[in-house]
Amino acid sequence: MNLRFHRRLAHRHRGLTLMEAVVALGVIAVAVPLILSATAVSARTRMNAETDTRSSWLARTVQRELTDAWRDLPSTMFTPKPAFPAIGSVDAPEVLLFDADGKYLTRGNSNDYVEGTRNDKAVYVVSLYAQKQNPANFTVNDDSLSRVQITVGHNARAPVGKRNTHSYSILIPRQTSP
Repeated sequence: MNLRFHRRLAHRHRGLTLMEAVVALGVIAVAVPLILSATAVSARTRMNAETDTRSSWLARTVQRELTDAWRDLPSTMFTPKPAFPAIGSVDAPEVLLFDADGKYLTRGNSNDYVEGTRNDKAVYVVSLYAQKQNPANFTVNDDSLSRVQITVGHNARAPVGKRNTHSYSILIPRQTSP
């Protein structure tokens, strides 16, 4: 009786049928691409969030450095001190290059901005220009405010049209008496 039991048990667990193997392969064929695409989307979302955060941080750093330069404080990014309230222009903005950690590297030029920089360490390119901003409630033509446009682009080595960019518009009041 014990021998018959073992034969029956061995007969039940011989292996998978062809249909079971096909169904298992079908499930795997559907599940693996879904898992891989979810992982890729998650990594892209994390990278975009990191870039967004770094961009706002860089814009704030550039604003602080510009304000310091206008206060006659030492500035590594703006030497010599730029004239208030105008810096650069829409067509010819000031260009600054930063590494992956947000550390200032060097000033760039219009070629770096338009075509992408050749600086191997540069990851972010910041362009900025400022114009005089007359307050709406002032009747006198006054230059007490500067409207600064800062654009942070990631990847600095890509052409301007292929970068992930963030733009910021900031009003900065005159820092010293005229």
